[in-house]
Amino acid sequence: MNSCYPSRSNSLSVNRLFSLADALLGERSSAPSANWVPPVDVFETDTAYQLHVELPGVNPAEAKVIVRDNVLTLSGERTATPAAEGTKTHLTERPQGAFQRRFALPKDADGEHVSAAFKSGILTISLPKREEVKPREIEIKLS
Repeated sequence: MNSCYPSRSNSLSVNRLFSLADALLGERSSAPSANWVPPVDVFETDTAYQLHVELPGVNPAEAKVIVRDNVLTLSGERTATPAAEGTKTHLTERPQGAFQRRFALPKDADGEHVSAAFKSGILTISLPKREEVKPREIEIKLS
C-alpha cells in the first residue's frame, strides 16, 4: 500500500469511506514521487459525480485536470512561501511540492463534459452522468 494514505485498518468509518471511493472511482493512486496528496471528497447525485479537492495555497494556474482513456488525472504543485529576509523557520508542517491523483471513471461518467471550478482553495470537478440508453420496443409488423 502506498505510504501516503492512512492505513485501512484505522477504523470502520475509514474503511467505509475508502470502500465508497473505490466503488465509485476505482482504486486511489498517486505518483510515487509526490510530496503530498491533497484530500478529495467524492459525491454522487442522480445526474453527476463531483470531486471536491482541497488545494489551499495552490495557484489555480498550477493545477491541471486531464481526462484520458476513462481516467481523470489531477496534478499540480504547491510552492513554499519563502521566509522573509532574516527570518528563522522553526516549524514547517504544511506539505509542498508536486502532487498527482488519478481516478478511474465509472462507466456512466461522461468524460467529454467535465467541468472544474476553483474557489476558496477548493477545486470542484463535476462529471455528468451519461444518459442511460433505454431499451426500446420494436414493433413487429404482420404480413
